[in-house]
Amino acid sequence: MLSTLGRLAASIAACSAVLALCACASGPTAPALVEAQGASRLPPLVPIRRFVANIDYADGHALSPDGQRLLWSRTVGTDIGLAVREAADASRLDGPGITTFATGTLARPGVSGPTYSWLADSRHVAYIKDFSGDENTQLFVVDTRSPDGKPWAVTPWPGVRSAFHSRGAPGSGRFFFTSNRRDRSSMDLFEADAATRSVREVAQSDADGRIVGWLIDTRQQLAGRVRQLGTEDGSDVAFEWRTPEGGWRNLRNVKAFDLFFIHRIDLASGRLWAMSNIGRDKSALVELDLASGRERVLAESGEVDLDSAQYPPLVGEPYGYALEPGLPRFEFLDKALGTEVAAAVQLAQERKWLDSQPVLTRPSSSSESMRRLVLRAVTGDEAVEMLLDRDSRQLTRLTAERRPEAGLFSPVEAFDFKTSDGLTVHGYVTRPRGATGPVPMVVSIHGGPWGVRDRWRAAGYNGNQLLANRGYAVLEVNYRGSGGYGRDFMWAGAREYNRASQRDIAEGVQWAIDRGIADPTRIAVMGASFGGFSVLAQLIQKPHAYRCGIDLVGVANWPRVIENWPPFWRNRHFFERFYGDIRNPVDRAEMLANSPVSQIDRITAPLLVVHGSNDVRVLRQDSEEVVAELRRLGRPVQYLSFPDEGHQVRRWRNRLALWREIEDSLAGCLGGRSNGYDLYELMPR
Repeated sequence: MLSTLGRLAASIAACSAVLALCACASGPTAPALVEAQGASRLPPLVPIRRFVANIDYADGHALSPDGQRLLWSRTVGTDIGLAVREAADASRLDGPGITTFATGTLARPGVSGPTYSWLADSRHVAYIKDFSGDENTQLFVVDTRSPDGKPWAVTPWPGVRSAFHSRGAPGSGRFFFTSNRRDRSSMDLFEADAATRSVREVAQSDADGRIVGWLIDTRQQLAGRVRQLGTEDGSDVAFEWRTPEGGWRNLRNVKAFDLFFIHRIDLASGRLWAMSNIGRDKSALVELDLASGRERVLAESGEVDLDSAQYPPLVGEPYGYALEPGLPRFEFLDKALGTEVAAAVQLAQERKWLDSQPVLTRPSSSSESMRRLVLRAVTGDEAVEMLLDRDSRQLTRLTAERRPEAGLFSPVEAFDFKTSDGLTVHGYVTRPRGATGPVPMVVSIHGGPWGVRDRWRAAGYNGNQLLANRGYAVLEVNYRGSGGYGRDFMWAGAREYNRASQRDIAEGVQWAIDRGIADPTRIAVMGASFGGFSVLAQLIQKPHAYRCGIDLVGVANWPRVIENWPPFWRNRHFFERFYGDIRNPVDRAEMLANSPVSQIDRITAPLLVVHGSNDVRVLRQDSEEVVAELRRLGRPVQYLSFPDEGHQVRRWRNRLALWREIEDSLAGCLGGRSNGYDLYELMPR
């Protein structure tokens, strides 16, 4: 992700010493890949730097509220940053008229709200930083009209977690955020003003910390709150409205394990819209009449939970919703808008901007008037962002073309299978180009498990495509307990994290073997967090002859994880239902027995362990104990630790080191290709 890096790389590449270092690529040793290479069917090896330090990276375009300017994420110097330009110059990808901001690596998306956002004045931009990976995120604001000005540190509070909540009044530089500065377990509500660089407290949680959410309405004012009815997490919650006198009245109570997630409150029309699974298995998009409490279902699916809904920026009902039963879909409730988007897609295809019919096209950003939209069209091979002016019908491509690399990546296929106990489990498989018959395979296991699932992704610069480029099939299994398939499927994983959920993964592997996708003698397991725990569990239980494993920030000791969770987590009841009550001696003993630290001696396959020193979700002690015990037993194990990372490796230099280690580890155990030493490893920090 580096603009000046390209010039630095060219200089370094001119040095003979570096050229010697770079000449370390190794060919495959797995028979299926050797045969494919001999027949010249394998695609060119793509350097790892293209996956972690793309010099042409530009994505995530967002329109200013007035529709006049564009904001996006791009490379700035030798790191990630933000850029702004006039929407009228949208076709220009670089050069004069583009203002850049060297923000550095931003926080993990979704952890504390949107990573970056326009404020309502169409002038200021807020963004979130996580300096050490400890998830104590801080908010900053830049004035896009003063590019040389110093960013405003809105929350310069060490050890404090702050999150962007919502924009303020239209045309203003105000916005709402939450912070646990007063009480690390509760998030109070604040309003900041970029024009005056001031912050005021709007509302506090109560003395028992029972306020777990704040609701802002379409007037951009505090309209409601979510309050636990008991002091223990897992109590039912009340959704309460603020009265004109400053008091609170109850709208409805919701059971602890029911979903009722409010998207928008419009007091003028007397309605709210939410995602809800109350009284049903799968979450649906509903509209609620505030006066009568009557609920109307706007959209639902018999296959999966609805993922999200999209709304006009200021007021109005949802115009569409997303779901992913296999391949993702976006369904328009506003049929006229859907017709306009379809026409824009057809025009993009006529202009050869899209290599095929998109799997998914949806608005990703819009002006307040909805007259200008950023459309994101995703084909099997790429994602293309375009600016649509609905008045002039002008369509402008925002992302650069990638034609020289066409055919380099592998399609992602959805699949499902029946488990041995009759459950339907879904997943995705990515096969390497050029190879035929069974090939080495990496089983990539997602974390969570609840609220998380593997999803279809366009081919591009991501980890799965890197693995496919090296010659591996990649298997992703949404085992029981995963989110997105309804509450019954999710709860089927409760207390089964070391049994049935692991069996689902193993049976997914057998599915790939039976269909001639995977070479049963060359399979590796890889995963992070709960996925890292699953890597250890699979290597311990040995349902297949796994060659090796890659454990990233994996859980090794369940009692320790639960006893040391971050104070801002308010979901103890989910942990208790999935794993047991840590306060109950019987449950605690069962959790320890199901923890990899109790069975490490059964791991004999080579293992790569990776952890960030500042991880607050899974302490690095889990990984250190695994490594120490395996070394004591004389087992093959490597350990890679990052002192400036947390639960996810975010910095590109660290990701380069991580994937180089993964590349070589898998080449040694599965027999795939390695591109060898990457010249970007010499880049200065």
